[in-house]
Amino acid sequence: MQKKTTLRGLYLRTGILMLVLSLVIGLVLAAVMLALFAAGNPQGQSFVQSMTKLVHREFAGRAILPYFTIGIVLLCLAVAGLCFVLTSRVTGRLSATLKELRRAADDLREGDLDHEILSCRERELDELAQSLEGVRQRLKAASLAEAAAQEERGLLMANLSHDLRTPVTAIKGYVEGIRDGVANTPEKRDHYLEVVYAKTLVLEGLVGNMTDFSEYELGRMQYHFERVELAAFLADLIPEYQADVRGREMAFVAKPLASPATVTADRGKLKRVLDNLVSNAVKYGRPGGTVVLAAEGYRQGVILSVSDDGRGIPEEALAHVFDSFFRADAARSSSVPGSGLGLAICKSIAESHHGKLWLTSREGEGTHAYLYLPLAAKEDLL
Repeated sequence: MQKKTTLRGLYLRTGILMLVLSLVIGLVLAAVMLALFAAGNPQGQSFVQSMTKLVHREFAGRAILPYFTIGIVLLCLAVAGLCFVLTSRVTGRLSATLKELRRAADDLREGDLDHEILSCRERELDELAQSLEGVRQRLKAASLAEAAAQEERGLLMANLSHDLRTPVTAIKGYVEGIRDGVANTPEKRDHYLEVVYAKTLVLEGLVGNMTDFSEYELGRMQYHFERVELAAFLADLIPEYQADVRGREMAFVAKPLASPATVTADRGKLKRVLDNLVSNAVKYGRPGGTVVLAAEGYRQGVILSVSDDGRGIPEEALAHVFDSFFRADAARSSSVPGSGLGLAICKSIAESHHGKLWLTSREGEGTHAYLYLPLAAKEDLL
């Protein structure tokens, strides 16, 4: 295993190496300059020779040797001390900064995302610190989003359990009534069976919602695309929507397509989107108000719209209506049933059809939901 070293030790060895190299280079350069001086100057050679004899005589007599040696040693010590002081300051500052960054990285590893990573004076280390801070912020945002989603999932499961318990209890009661002979006339039995059938449809819808939710969460929603003639498709749905809306004592207006239009779509998933939009219009519409289902051609596609004249959606909430589990306000969440997943799933379905789903709304005036679907190509590419 390779031996580890510290920054201080690395800088100290580098400083000593620089000192030795500087002395060697200095001596070499001095020799080269003297040689050049002797070669380029008529009197230079005699000057160099006389200087060489003087140094040789003084060293031979050992008169100047102690002073020369002490001078060299002091010069080396001075340069080495200066290098050590400078490198110690640099390494100390870098070591402190790196310790802070290491502590921040350890906090990220342990899941502590609340401590902000401060900037550094050194540009390279500051870039590293900013990168770690960006990671921390993203991890914290993801952690908060996951915690909120986990809480909402728990609430969704609780709501689904409650919603499932209600029809199951009703079905159990009516079946017991039939078994125990309470429904002792054909009319009563027919009534009991109608109620059981209606509650079974409710259960089927709840199970379908749970299936759609699991497929949506896993990104595995299955589609069966085919060519769909929208005018005929909407004509089949309009009577069902009329009955649902009028059952809530609201008016329903249908504005069908003026000309035939064919799209490539999954009939079941497309109906799911329209069911959700109409259901929302009924839930949040004005009592005694009007729900409008309209269709019109637009460029190379068709726009389906569902409108109501209800309370509308606040402007600050409009940008979040397609977020999973989002409900516009607490009062609405408590008074109107739903999981807050419908529009998120509908948007995913629309995009899988190469279309687009969006809403416009004004408080006190109502909400308009628009679904754009491109016309099917002649060769039907999907």
